[in-house]
Amino acid sequence: MRERNRVLSGAVGLSVVGGMIAAGLSVTQLAGLFGGTSYEVEFAHAAGLKEGDPVRVAGVKVGSVERIGLDGTVVAVEVRVEDDVRLGDQTTAALKVETLLGTEYVSLDSAGDGRLADGGRVPVERTVTPFSLQAAVGGLAERVGAIDTDRLARSFQVVSDALEAAGPELAPAVDGVARLSTSIASRDEQLRELLVHSREVTGVLADRSDRLVQLVRDAGTFLAVLESRRQALETLLVSSQQLSDELIATVQQTRGDLSPALKALQTTVDTLRQNKGDLEESIRLYAPLLRYYTTVLGHGRWFDAALFGLTPKLLPPAPTSGAPR
Repeated sequence: MRERNRVLSGAVGLSVVGGMIAAGLSVTQLAGLFGGTSYEVEFAHAAGLKEGDPVRVAGVKVGSVERIGLDGTVVAVEVRVEDDVRLGDQTTAALKVETLLGTEYVSLDSAGDGRLADGGRVPVERTVTPFSLQAAVGGLAERVGAIDTDRLARSFQVVSDALEAAGPELAPAVDGVARLSTSIASRDEQLRELLVHSREVTGVLADRSDRLVQLVRDAGTFLAVLESRRQALETLLVSSQQLSDELIATVQQTRGDLSPALKALQTTVDTLRQNKGDLEESIRLYAPLLRYYTTVLGHGRWFDAALFGLTPKLLPPAPTSGAPR
């Protein structure tokens, strides 16, 4: 009986230890121990990736790296992810740095309408390898080792001699920079006021943004009207050019006829100027004649007229009013 209790106690203890171990493991680790889906991802190089490094989708850990091997010219990385993670048939992968110490992880980005089958492969064309700090440092070491130190020393010596020779000119330049800095510092208040006014101007512009928008719209309408009238303006300019050409041709053709006419007109004007006095006197004398003519013809279709000196002088004169007959 006592022996049976020992066996039972041992079994219970082992069960408790197993439960504690299972509770200490993460869901991903449990999936890795008891299940999960395996995929193979090809990379140009491993870039420091190790077995056991995490696999993440959208930043969430969903699995780990199971195996790393060389497959021809590419690195084949076998990863195991949880069964409930769906990956498309065009899934892409990238090696990314997880910590500053250089720890890597595999980042998967699901894409495509289909589903990547268990054991499916993500080709190297759809993977991205990060910048290798170790390779960069190694390349830097190689380049530094290839530097001609003697020539570099001579270059520094030449620069030093040039700066030493330019000392008298360099000092005023530095002094000018110092004065500029002092001037800016002394006008700090004015600069502050300038910034305040600039802020006020910006506020006014913001308050009147509707008017500015309307002004821009009106300008656009005006430009549209100009564009619509462009053909009419172009036709007007062409017609004006044609009229100008025709006038020039007419003047050139009638130049021989216009010259005598202009000369005759000049002679007429000179004659009128010479007889200006006679013309003025004629006009002055014509005024009474015009008045009498108007009086005669002002009664309608007949006119009054009197003739004197037609009777013979032998007849007695006509009696006057009041004289005896």
